[in-house]
Amino acid sequence: MLDEATEAGLRGLSSIPADKKVSFGRLLVEIREVRLRLHAAPSSSVVVGAADFAGAVRRLRGAETVAGLSRSVCSEAAAMTGLGRVLLSEVHDNAWTIVETQFGKGSAPDVTALASTAIAPGSPEEEAVQKRAAVLVLPNPQLSTGNSTAVPGVPLFGAGGYVLAPIAVSTGVIGLIHACRADERKPSVAERDLLDAFAGSFGTLFERALVSERLSEQKRLILERLQEESREAEGLSNAEVAFGKPSGAGAAAWSPVPLPSDCRAPGLEELTRREREVFQLLAAGKSNTEIADELVISVFTVKSHVKKILRKLGAMNRSEAIYRYLEMTDSDASSRRTT
Repeated sequence: MLDEATEAGLRGLSSIPADKKVSFGRLLVEIREVRLRLHAAPSSSVVVGAADFAGAVRRLRGAETVAGLSRSVCSEAAAMTGLGRVLLSEVHDNAWTIVETQFGKGSAPDVTALASTAIAPGSPEEEAVQKRAAVLVLPNPQLSTGNSTAVPGVPLFGAGGYVLAPIAVSTGVIGLIHACRADERKPSVAERDLLDAFAGSFGTLFERALVSERLSEQKRLILERLQEESREAEGLSNAEVAFGKPSGAGAAAWSPVPLPSDCRAPGLEELTRREREVFQLLAAGKSNTEIADELVISVFTVKSHVKKILRKLGAMNRSEAIYRYLEMTDSDASSRRTT
């Protein structure tokens, strides 16, 4: 605005009366000096354009994970606002605990003393949590200069004051962002509002990343369970099923007694030696595949032997054949006891 005023005055200099030109010239000189002093003076605030703010949020969005967001928020906040000291803390059990820090120029302060700090009644932290809005904490002008009690958090945040913004999600405030300058200059209202908007964007991204991670974990658990169920179903579908087949601890009780070679049960004398072997394994509940593996013959040959055994014994199926086998072994054992 001062530049525009100077240029307008120079353009209208010719129309000014001669007796006024000297006074007007002095005014232009004073405007120029004020302009130079303003340009040379350090700015107490940072003007951030919409593109810069959107870029910072976009970079945060690129982190995708909760851990990545937490690692990036302090550096992005410091770069965007120009506040050299930024602390990220989580809020739980009415206390805030520092989790990430970013320090610019100067030596980094010791944060171990504030590793976990209670949210005291009337403190800026309580105000930020209750109002869900950023707070600008400045020195009290009524107190003497340099009094450390003028600003809560000195010397961590500096005597010039600091900005405090809450990180809010749908369930409440989950964290805080403290930010201040590395020197003694005061933060501005514009920087408070900027950090407040930044913290709000971070809260939205944090909640989204948290939900995404939980959904991914649920999906992983569901897939693992489906794979486990698929393996179990495949095992059941490939298992041989036989009536009366022994299993577990009771298998020994169902183990068949070997048929003696001199057993004269009806139909048994017609069985060949190989058919007797197949008959004994069949009575043990073995499947055709298991019988074939044990006798080192093909499954087709086993099926052929089973058909012949059923025909010779006059049995309708495998279950009846096993029942005949049990009768044979019981009757043979009884005859041996009587003799």
